[in-house]
Amino acid sequence: MNIKIRPKNSVKLADQLHDQLLDWIISGILKEGDKIPSENELCKSFQVSRPIVREAILKLQEEDLVATKKGIGTFVLDSPLKDLSKYVSAQDVSDILESHEVRIALEAESAALAALRRSPEQLVVIKNAQLAMRKDFEESNLSIQADYEFHIGIAQATNNDIFVQLLENLHIGLRKTMAIGQELSRERVKSKISPERNNQVLEEHQRIIDAIEIQDQEAARFAMRYHISKIKQRIMDVQTE
Repeated sequence: MNIKIRPKNSVKLADQLHDQLLDWIISGILKEGDKIPSENELCKSFQVSRPIVREAILKLQEEDLVATKKGIGTFVLDSPLKDLSKYVSAQDVSDILESHEVRIALEAESAALAALRRSPEQLVVIKNAQLAMRKDFEESNLSIQADYEFHIGIAQATNNDIFVQLLENLHIGLRKTMAIGQELSRERVKSKISPERNNQVLEEHQRIIDAIEIQDQEAARFAMRYHISKIKQRIMDVQTE
């Protein structure tokens, strides 16, 4: 296979190789059961070392996209990513996978601290964002701003500015993920494939609000982890529920 490096000055080589392989999986060049090029082939074609190839393959393994059989090779697993090219690029998918790892770590703890420290006024801000999101959904609109305000509102309720700064630093990728997820949800609601999807999102938000309101840290942490995990699942799984 002829691999062409797409210049990404700020992205390390292992991630570039990962994104190229991911692009092949999404586009269908590599299908379920296909063997990906060997380490030697990738090293030669991409002009990189074995450690870089292994790092890229490991990342795909951790994302449950490939499996390696010792002494045989690495093979593509059945993946819902194969139809995602209709909606987003391989780079978008890569960004989503990486951002969710960070979001789970950051926002789960943010929710737990918000449950402990939130003021009545901060709770109102979070609830109002949820109400705005519900209104947008009822009018069949995307609700990116309200969704963003919900998550930022929780970070603010930690009363630790670093949580807010970290989440704001992710705001471009965060908004992109929200836009992709909500657009996919809207299409599936319209097509009646998943008519309850928006309600599911609102219910997940409500569980987070309820835990923060009663100041149950563990429940808030769990509810946020569950919500972000479901966001990823909804984005990645465009074929089945």
